[in-house]
Amino acid sequence: MRKGISKNFLKFLIVIIAFQDVAAGVAGSIMADIIAAFPNYNPTIVMLVATFPGLIQIVPALFYGKLSQRFKKRTLLFTGLTLFIIGGVMPFFLDSLPLIIAFRGLLGLGVGITMPLSIDIISDFFENKERDFLIGFGTSTIACIGAIFFQLGGGILADAYGWQYGFLTYLFPIWILAITFLFLPEPEKKVKEEKHLLQKIKIPKVVYGVSLGQIFYSALIFGYVTNISVVIQNENLGNATEAGLAISVFTFGTLLAGTCFGYIKNKLQVTYLPVAVFLTGVGMAICYFSHSLAMIFVGSIIGGIGMGIGIPGVFARISDATPKEAGTSFVGLAVAAQGIGGIIGPFIFAAILNMLNQDIGRFPLLISTVGLFCLGLVWLIAVKLPAQNPQISLE
Repeated sequence: MRKGISKNFLKFLIVIIAFQDVAAGVAGSIMADIIAAFPNYNPTIVMLVATFPGLIQIVPALFYGKLSQRFKKRTLLFTGLTLFIIGGVMPFFLDSLPLIIAFRGLLGLGVGITMPLSIDIISDFFENKERDFLIGFGTSTIACIGAIFFQLGGGILADAYGWQYGFLTYLFPIWILAITFLFLPEPEKKVKEEKHLLQKIKIPKVVYGVSLGQIFYSALIFGYVTNISVVIQNENLGNATEAGLAISVFTFGTLLAGTCFGYIKNKLQVTYLPVAVFLTGVGMAICYFSHSLAMIFVGSIIGGIGMGIGIPGVFARISDATPKEAGTSFVGLAVAAQGIGGIIGPFIFAAILNMLNQDIGRFPLLISTVGLFCLGLVWLIAVKLPAQNPQISLE
């Protein structure tokens, strides 16, 4: 551990941890090549290369609170990044699909540790406005930059040399592992040797409520991610490149909002979460009603801005609700909720489309719009009730 590092360098060390939070997207950008490389397997099975990390990351995220009590943060960071790098790079050396999927699971374990850790460690060192800024900047801005890097880098390497070379992008975080291990100090324990106190601390009800909302929020965003390209291409609004650009515009909106999250949270106080969900819903609505590529881009950036407030907003709300004397972290529940939402999203949309006899494309955007407005209304009522009647509390 290095003492005496500057405050700005400490901030850099902390937010850079989030760089690989959504890096599993490498496989998504080269999925067509991977499917072609394994013609004897059902494409649904091959797609596990992309989806399996998201499923596995739920497991360590659920138990992150216990892990953070038992192990030092630096130990968790080293373990998570090591699992991430090994699980990410090993498919480059393999020709067996089951083994590739297994190592992708290892990558998921790493993300399930580092993702809640990247938020938790911010709360260990910073408070109030500084903490809010770093949560937004890390979970939205840095994570989006990482996602863009891994997707583009993986695609470029795969196009130039072959699909397996795409996995070499996972070597990049080695410098993050090295620099954080060398310079990031171990946070002081908030509670020392008071196990009886830890047992008395109950998880606040607001943590369950926000985590449940996070499941639906993540699931509803699925409608945009998987259908916007279908709308653009099937309705001849643009080609595959322009369809990909729409998602990039959405990502840019998320990235942009992350840099302003601390300011937005300070201005909106308790309503920042419902506002974020409503904004995301407005973006989906514009995309649904738009019949021009330009307006779809407008809807995409608005939806992305909403998500750029919503994702860090969930983590900040849970951090706010965690008692200082708890000596543990509940952000892992929100990370697990985000993963669960991503997994159940396809099934929810498939069930609704089947029930209403609708097809993919534009209609799922309407489902997302209605669902997000409903979720925003529920969260608005939930945060306004305690303010109007102090005897009512979600804590």
